[in-house]
Amino acid sequence: MESNKNSLTVMKFGGSCLQNKDSYLQINSIVYKYMKSTKILIVVSAIQGMTNKLIEFYEKSCSEENNCDDLIEEIYNMHILLVNDILDKNRMEYSETVEFLQTNIEELKQLGRLIRLIRPSADIYDLIVSYGEKLSTFLLSKYLTSQGHKSNYLFSDKIILTNDNFGRALPLLEETEILVNEILYPLLLKDNNNLICVSGYYGATKDNKISTLGRGGSDLSAAILAYALRNHFQCKIIYWKDVKGFLNADPRISKKSSLIRKISYKEAKELAFFGAKVLHPLCLDVNEKGGLQSEIRFFNEPDSEDFTTITNEITKNDDVIKAITSIEKLSMVTLESDTMVPLSGTAAKLFSLLGENNINIVFISQSSSENNITFGIEYEDSKKVSFLLRNSDFFGEKWFKIKLDSDISLVAIIGAGILYTPGIAGKVFTSLGDNNINILAIAQGSSELNFTAIIDRKNCEKAVNVLYDAFITQ
Repeated sequence: MESNKNSLTVMKFGGSCLQNKDSYLQINSIVYKYMKSTKILIVVSAIQGMTNKLIEFYEKSCSEENNCDDLIEEIYNMHILLVNDILDKNRMEYSETVEFLQTNIEELKQLGRLIRLIRPSADIYDLIVSYGEKLSTFLLSKYLTSQGHKSNYLFSDKIILTNDNFGRALPLLEETEILVNEILYPLLLKDNNNLICVSGYYGATKDNKISTLGRGGSDLSAAILAYALRNHFQCKIIYWKDVKGFLNADPRISKKSSLIRKISYKEAKELAFFGAKVLHPLCLDVNEKGGLQSEIRFFNEPDSEDFTTITNEITKNDDVIKAITSIEKLSMVTLESDTMVPLSGTAAKLFSLLGENNINIVFISQSSSENNITFGIEYEDSKKVSFLLRNSDFFGEKWFKIKLDSDISLVAIIGAGILYTPGIAGKVFTSLGDNNINILAIAQGSSELNFTAIIDRKNCEKAVNVLYDAFITQ
């Protein structure tokens, strides 16, 4: 590798990369290889299974269970076993890590007692679950120091500022960029071989309360930090995963699937929204805003040439469709009324009602006559939505028929080729129709990078394979 110390590689290691001594040896090997040619910033998740344990601890504390000591002991043991596995007991890093672990476990005990005295709250929840990343970041930094690296740690509440939507906080990018430039940037300049480990998943509000970033939060943390440093370095992000990258179909459903080697952020966001859980759409959005290149690489084979590169560039080539994806369990709601045309603001009232009750809309389909609106929701929200509509002052009246179908799936074809290739919709209808798969509704996103069909759930697997053969296997 040619050395370029003006480049910065932000590496995100998830819980699957932090399991045992072999995992840490792998991280050390990866870091050693890359630091010959670039500065490295490491973003760390909690060790595998830890966030769930901390959530359980919070919930048990809230329910006023008399004894959470067994759970605290389990959290301690999961970490101390790892500490004993990867650190030499005769080194200073070992005693520092054990002391840090014991101090933080005691803090967790105190927080558990505090919850019983005060009303449980979203900010206390976020504070408790953030301990997973706090502990794993300290541990990885001390491990890298023990391996001869100059490693420092930095907790992300000092540099990532968010709104106060606890549990699913959104980053305040401009304010975060100022903090990163003041605190993190000087540390990266201090020494060419200096490694900084930053905790993923959480930040802090303007009044210094810990706030977590939701599912995929550590991936988002890496994106936020690269975004904040983009004007100082040529930044690239590597997400080390237990998969090689984005696949063009779910291998659990499709008889055929292969790795997507290059994809645009716009296409990747569509993939992520319609079922691919490799990276969160918000993480991809931040990377796209920053014009950053990112890679998804397989942790167990770090030197493999099989990985996914994601950039802002949309390439025009023979691959009209990049992927076939699906959401197997959805519910579909249809509001029908002959009075919808004269009743102004129907859609606005509907979306306000759903938004105020935190209901996520997956797709929308409206007939040209405007006398019905069909929309898709998460399967788990179907009873809640039915109750809201039937008890609504507006929709609960006799003017509306409310139909709920909880036995549907969504299949989508995704690719920039939809923008410039005629006949895509016709090919979807023909392919599914020829295989006796009835389309219940269709939708196309405003990006025009996907075409979505709603079908009976029993046909989901069949539909994915039919569309794969029609569009990808040429």
